[in-house]
Amino acid sequence: MKSSLIVVGKALRYNLPFLNYIHATITKHIDLPDQTVYIDKNDKDLFFVLEESIAHADEIVIVTSHDSFNLVNKVIATLGEESLELKAGMLIPSKAVRFEENSYLLARDGKHINVIKACENKKLPLILIENSNSSELFSIINIDEDSLKILVEPLAQNYEIRITPTTIVDGWIMVEAISNKYGNLESFFKAIKSLLPTKVINHPDVIEHISHCLQKEGKTLSIAESCTGGLIASMLTKRAGISAIFKGGIVSYGNEIKESWLGVSPDTIERFGAVSELCVREMLEGVLNASLSDYAIATSGIAGPDGGSIEKPVGTVYVGARNKEGHIMIERLLLEGDREYIQTQSAYHALKLLLHVGENIFLKSEKMS
Repeated sequence: MKSSLIVVGKALRYNLPFLNYIHATITKHIDLPDQTVYIDKNDKDLFFVLEESIAHADEIVIVTSHDSFNLVNKVIATLGEESLELKAGMLIPSKAVRFEENSYLLARDGKHINVIKACENKKLPLILIENSNSSELFSIINIDEDSLKILVEPLAQNYEIRITPTTIVDGWIMVEAISNKYGNLESFFKAIKSLLPTKVINHPDVIEHISHCLQKEGKTLSIAESCTGGLIASMLTKRAGISAIFKGGIVSYGNEIKESWLGVSPDTIERFGAVSELCVREMLEGVLNASLSDYAIATSGIAGPDGGSIEKPVGTVYVGARNKEGHIMIERLLLEGDREYIQTQSAYHALKLLLHVGENIFLKSEKMS
């Protein structure tokens, strides 16, 4: 089943914070759209773009700006050879099967079309389309894509499941599992968990999985960040309920803060530099001592575009994770991309190390949903 997200209105396209909110909300209802189309209300091809996008999808969400809503309603009504009627204070196509304030749903030839009016700085109207996809996202840790093809693809075929893997970072693959007509997702997950008992996380959001596992065990987490600049803390605190396990983070961007707040030795900075294994090791110890948490994550690196050297080029990052018992893992990474992508990769590498350091709670005999 194919899905489309169509955004009408130039103002929406360039308001990135609001656009991210729109995407996050829509994907809870139609997963990741197979296509996303942006078009301005004044574009001469608006009619044909809407017609084509609707023709090639089964589930369509059309998000309009405040000043595009009525025009889009006219186009949608024309495409369906319908008149416009006043319902819930809106002039909308007469055959709408459901409508709420600033949102209505049409059912045409087996397709579902949900048109909503989005206003900046306001909560999105109710999404009326229902998710009918038989698919789930899960992660596999400490395995490469070649091994996944050898081990997991034949298993998926046995249960009439199609899988689409993507590598988040080395050693962390996210997989979409889609059930065919006679597929059985539940049996597939039981089988893959039996095959790879300490590698599979059957949850679409690994950070929520981390939070759930820490809560279940009564454990806590703190973070010391340098090159990621608070990104990991932000990723965590986007999830509701994270306060139960996340004590806090220290953004030790300057060396003096690493020394005074985290207890990193000035000799370490002088001899090895802030971007070094020993510095990250001492950052981990410092944030554990400061927070009295059970687990810690730390990052230090050169995100670029400047600041690199022959010995430590841009993209050189050290990430680490440790528990209070002293089990520690640190990796030296050589990452590629722009500044933001290097920071994001660093964050995911650090989270991956946390999964390994705490594998006894994050990766053990997980119950399948």
